[in-house]
This record gives sequence, structure tokens and C-alpha cells, in this order.
Amino acid sequence: MSLITLGIAAAGNAAVGVLLLPRLLAAHSHDSALAHKAFALRVWMWTDLKAALWGWIPLALALLVWDYFLRHETAAVMSEKLKGWLVRVLLILAIATGLAPLVPSWLRPPAAVLVTAAKFPRFPPLASVSGLSWALPWGLVAAAAALLCINAQTRDSLLGRGRILGAISLGALSAVLMLLLLIFPA
Repeated sequence: MSLITLGIAAAGNAAVGVLLLPRLLAAHSHDSALAHKAFALRVWMWTDLKAALWGWIPLALALLVWDYFLRHETAAVMSEKLKGWLVRVLLILAIATGLAPLVPSWLRPPAAVLVTAAKFPRFPPLASVSGLSWALPWGLVAAAAALLCINAQTRDSLLGRGRILGAISLGALSAVLMLLLLIFPA
């Protein structure tokens, strides 16, 4: 139920961010009497955009920290060990691909390496839509989380008994509803 509540909060926030916030920002941008409402709208929109671009980083780091410190290797089954390594590789690949554009140009590889890499064929759907560059790290983190949640013991260890996840999901849903009430007072 906690995951469903968190999904409802995320879907509601996404729907408000896509359908409502841009129109409200345009409507309240010139109204000085409602400056606090316009400021709240801009902060909400900025937070949504930054969370969409960089929200996968804390999730990937939390999964890596959990894997290193808290994951119990009770099963000596080879498939579980392979799955653990695959999860680690996916998370490290997500961090590397997501943070690569932030590396300064003087630390990047020489031009000859970049030209050689440019000659390799690209995956057509990602190459044709440049706006989906944010989706690769999110997809890798989601695949790693899905691999971890396949096993019931690992899922229970990761998500706990539901108290912490329940508190986080109710907090997220409360925040979305509070912001909606702030924008649309009775």
C-alpha cells in the first residue's frame, strides 16, 4: 500500500506539474497582489524539474549504500550473486552516464577517443530523441531496483516492514495536497 500511495503522490505531482503549473505561472506572473502564490508556483516547478533531472542520484546512492552495508548474503546461490553484481554494475553505470556531462572539459578524454567513440552505431530511439537523455539513468536505477525486488527476502530487507516507506509516501502525498491547497485556497 505504501508503494501505491507513493505512486499516487508521484502521478498527482506529475499531472499538476504538466497540466496546471505552467498555465498558473503564466496567469500569475504579472499579478503583484498574488506574489506569494507566484513564488510558490515557481519553487514547485523548479523543484519538480530538478527532481526529474537529478532525483535518481540519491536513489542510486542509497541502493549502493544499502547493498554494501545492509544486504545480507545469506544465500550462496550463484544466481543471487550474479544478480547482486548486475545490480551494482547497473547503478554504477547510471551514475557514470548521468554525471558524465558535468565533468569539466579539461578532464574529458582526448578528441581522438571521442571521434572513435562517435563512429560506433547509436541506439536509434535514444539518438533520435535528444530530450530522453534524462531517461537512461532513471531506467538503469529502476531496472536495478526491480532486480532487487524480485526476491521476496531482498525486497523485505530493502523496503522494511513498510513503516518508513509508509511515512515517506504519506509525507509525499501530504506535501502535494498541501501545495495544491496553497495554490487553490478555499
